[in-house]
Amino acid sequence: MKRSPLLISSLIITGIACLAYLIFVQKFGYTFDDWYLMWSAKAYGPQVFFPIFSIDRPLRAYLMLPAYLLFGENPLWYNLSAFVFRVCGAFFFLWMLRILWPRAQAATMFMALLFVIYPGFLSQPNAIDYQSHIFALALALLSLALTAKGFVEHIAGPRRFFLLILSALVGWLYLGLMEYYIGFELIRALLIGLLAFRTQSNWPSRAKKAILDWLPLSVIPLGFVFWRVFIFVGERAATDAGAQLSLMMTSPLRAIFNWGIGLLRDIFQALVAAWFVPLLKLVGKLTLEQTIIGMFVGLAAAILAVLAYRRLMNEASSAWRFESLGLGMASIIAGLIPVVLANRGVEFPYYSRYTLISSTGVAMVLVALILSLPQEKIRQGLLTLLVLVATFTHYANSVNAANETAAIHDFWWQVAWRAPMLEQNSTLIAQYPLAPMQEDYFVWGPANLIYYPARLYEKDIQPGLYAALPTQDTLQKVLARERQQYDKRRNIVTYTNYRNVLVIVQPGPDSCVRILGPGMFDISSRDAEIFIEMAPFSEIERVQEGSGQTPPYLVFGPEPEKGWCYYYQKASLARQYGDWLLVLQLGRQAQEKNLIPADEIEWLPFLQAEAMQGNQDKLIDIGSQMKDKFVRNQTCLALKSMTELSPSMKNQAKSIFCDEK
Repeated sequence: MKRSPLLISSLIITGIACLAYLIFVQKFGYTFDDWYLMWSAKAYGPQVFFPIFSIDRPLRAYLMLPAYLLFGENPLWYNLSAFVFRVCGAFFFLWMLRILWPRAQAATMFMALLFVIYPGFLSQPNAIDYQSHIFALALALLSLALTAKGFVEHIAGPRRFFLLILSALVGWLYLGLMEYYIGFELIRALLIGLLAFRTQSNWPSRAKKAILDWLPLSVIPLGFVFWRVFIFVGERAATDAGAQLSLMMTSPLRAIFNWGIGLLRDIFQALVAAWFVPLLKLVGKLTLEQTIIGMFVGLAAAILAVLAYRRLMNEASSAWRFESLGLGMASIIAGLIPVVLANRGVEFPYYSRYTLISSTGVAMVLVALILSLPQEKIRQGLLTLLVLVATFTHYANSVNAANETAAIHDFWWQVAWRAPMLEQNSTLIAQYPLAPMQEDYFVWGPANLIYYPARLYEKDIQPGLYAALPTQDTLQKVLARERQQYDKRRNIVTYTNYRNVLVIVQPGPDSCVRILGPGMFDISSRDAEIFIEMAPFSEIERVQEGSGQTPPYLVFGPEPEKGWCYYYQKASLARQYGDWLLVLQLGRQAQEKNLIPADEIEWLPFLQAEAMQGNQDKLIDIGSQMKDKFVRNQTCLALKSMTELSPSMKNQAKSIFCDEK
């Protein structure tokens, strides 16, 4: 049975998108801004999204509230819905392309395919926060497709009116979700102009028709800009058009020059660098086995794509190539202008979202250029390479996202083992082994989901625990013993207090989490200098006794296997309260399972317990396994500080750990 070109295109786009995004989807968890969003909804109910988004993008609350009611705390459903929106966006894009160039079946399929797997956008696994971005992208492309459909020659009268009204409504909706997507409105104007130029014989007539056709739809950008500038009162400078454009008033020539340089740089980033920079950054984080699998996944996607290409390729007129090049290049520029005017720029991986609009233009330009080449084998080879690279990039990005999620889960499960309760209003200064640490809520978000998941205050959205980033500025404030610092972001109030800090470190994924404190000597040779300097000010007493908090399953996954770090955490807790017999018991249990630490400083609680019991043989046995001179020195200092030790044990400890040559 002969399948339609549209069906083949849809199946290929969906199948390759599945290869790119869904292999590790069950392993994605909360990340970045997800933490404060999901804690706020957990503690204050989903209606909290209204005050949170009221400062810049109020319409986002109307998307996030039903999403939370449907999906709750489960990140899997947000990732699946984001995937559906991403694929729907590709379908709407394909629809628009087929309206423009109905005979260029292979070309339009590849444009939509390269758009959906564009390797410059790396935030797909960040599905909770990016739900609005991806949904708005799909709406924008639907609005453009409706516009294109409304201006094809055989549609007129009430049907055209209905399509354009619907296009305008959807246009306002996507702009309400993401104001910097306004670049799509320039693309709409160009799209209308392209269709108008096809129907008229001379330039004045073409220009007149293009303007007249666009005028009714000008209500989308003009209406939105009027509301945004003159009615809406925003509190976030990054999305405040007046605040951004005021830079133009102070130094116009310098601003224009900087914007021009920034635009050229971002065009290169979106069009060229996106195809190799993200992959180069990500592939180094893969194991050899993962690299091989990723290559095979990319190759499988490329083979599917090229088979579909051969099935769909026909002798379409070459006119579409010139139109695609022009519209595509204009789309790249239109998508980047709002970003540049906001004094932002495309950076991989953390600011890859700014390529989303331009990715439509990138797909059009690349396909048009490649299919303009004379040799068929070269055309197929380049298209195959692009699909392989894009799919491999998303595979590597998914592996990285899954690894970061696993590392964060492991970190907080260990904290929960170590700390039955954390005193309210404590300020946490933490180190994750793999995941980035860019905002304080990357720490206080998960901490509050474990220890303070319920509403604490009636008036403010305020967590029970705060956090500070491990920066030099934070260090100086800790050393100066500064008092609490009021902050209000997205209507969430925090009171970071540099006198109430608790330092929590995990320098590597093979290390255990350690809670530092004065006089504990639990400093590893792996620890960064900034944490070593803050350790004397870390208040270990903020770890309080209690029945223990269990991290919620949907957020932190199942409890990890109780390996070495479990016994280390429980031993560290027992040591904190002077229960040396329990430390010994835990040490014996770990020994029976042949468990040993990857970081030698983790022997310390067990060494101290053995010393308290006068077990010299154990000290000798463990000491013989410790090769790290820094850790041996820390052990020496720790044992010397224990006034409870007998003189003979002190001498024995000194001979084992302190008489280093």
